[in-house]
Amino acid sequence: MKKKIREIGKIRMTKMTMKADLQMSEAPKKRVFYREHLILPVLSIVLFISSVIVVAPQSYADALPTDIAGHWSEPFVTSLVNQGVISGYPDGTFKPDKTISNVEFLSLTLKAMNENVQGACMGETWDMPIMKRAFELGLVKTGEPMTESMNEITREQAATILYRALQIKEGIQYDQCYTSTLNQVIFDHDQIESAYRDGVYSMLQKGIFTGNANYFDAKNIMTRGASCVVIERVLDKSKRANHSDVLNGVRVRKNFVEPIESQVAVQIPFSNGKPVIDTENVINELKKHENNVFTGFLDDFYYYEDFINKTWYAPGYDNYEAKKEYTDSMINIGIEGMKVFYNFDYRDDLKVYKKSLEWVSAPNNACKDSIENLISSIQSNTLVMESQFVTDKSLFYNSSEGKKRLRGRLYFIYKSPSQKAEMFQTHFEDIIVNLKVDQWYYIDLEALVGDFGISNGVEWEHSNPNYATNYYLTDFIPVNSSN
Repeated sequence: MKKKIREIGKIRMTKMTMKADLQMSEAPKKRVFYREHLILPVLSIVLFISSVIVVAPQSYADALPTDIAGHWSEPFVTSLVNQGVISGYPDGTFKPDKTISNVEFLSLTLKAMNENVQGACMGETWDMPIMKRAFELGLVKTGEPMTESMNEITREQAATILYRALQIKEGIQYDQCYTSTLNQVIFDHDQIESAYRDGVYSMLQKGIFTGNANYFDAKNIMTRGASCVVIERVLDKSKRANHSDVLNGVRVRKNFVEPIESQVAVQIPFSNGKPVIDTENVINELKKHENNVFTGFLDDFYYYEDFINKTWYAPGYDNYEAKKEYTDSMINIGIEGMKVFYNFDYRDDLKVYKKSLEWVSAPNNACKDSIENLISSIQSNTLVMESQFVTDKSLFYNSSEGKKRLRGRLYFIYKSPSQKAEMFQTHFEDIIVNLKVDQWYYIDLEALVGDFGISNGVEWEHSNPNYATNYYLTDFIPVNSSN
């Protein structure tokens, strides 16, 4: 079961992406222009050329280069050569690992945008018309390192130029709601200059650039071979990497938490035998936890407002008010579900409690039996529990696996005369954690809060997923009084 769960989210890569990954992993490790675990994609069209090449393109050889066989960029270089977009040097080589300058990369970017740049006029150097047009289009801006035409260009700078180019060419616009998740997925995100982050993340999402082993290597220098990859992906959308298909690329993979009773307790004030909970502080702590931790995907996800404002393909849900009402109902039912499942101190009104259990569980026969057993345990004083679930609608999100999740912190205690203090983990088989009676605990978790079935004519679907299914984020933490 665990093995099956941990295999969730593994999607095979496209043949082209997989081939590029494998080929690059075999690339010679002469210089750290890129890591062996990175695919260095670049923008769209042609090749960059040194100053001599720019002014004298006829000096290139017409045949396929002799030094690209087996290189990880070979299929991309070959494709561009066959299209007449680029060619090699007169000696028959291509030099795929040779670095590329700002102006060379900008020259390629302009060609990818179908921009025809006139040759240099009297008194101009060869690079001036290229740089002038790049400034006019906004591909580079005053004060940026990319304005130094002969400087080598880094991956983050190249991604930024391509992002600006595709804003013009395809009208793309990066949505910053993805930044927090991408920060979790790209382990070296702190090495990306803030001015370049939107460009880098957009090009990762669009499949122009990819990472491997969750690193981007922002400061590594672009090469001719790497530039062919991204140029080809700009020219041909079918060659772009699907970020949700890149295993060990821009996807995060983590295992389920199998919580145990922590040996370290937290100290907080108590009042009348109950912990005094700083709700605002708890919510702020929960917001810092990463999203999509159990899915391994990097597809679209939404927070509360983003979820409401997205496009809904369901009759009657074509305005903000209707979508907000539905979203609020999911959150409220999720909160009620947590209260029902974890608060067994209902002995004075077991009929109401039983009804709540049946409704939240959407019971089948097996579930009915479980409910009857639970009620019997409560009636015989073998199970007494009290709890408080701390959450907020800002902790609601639609995960990349398509499930609505509500994150929260559950404070609970099994009280005397309870004879059992067991927590059954719903996403594992045969795992029960035995806890202490009369000891307060807390655990951070995510509860599945509903199934969006309106498009299928279902107003509400309780049984899939079941509200008892939770993903645990922490161990069971003992809570002791500090006063």
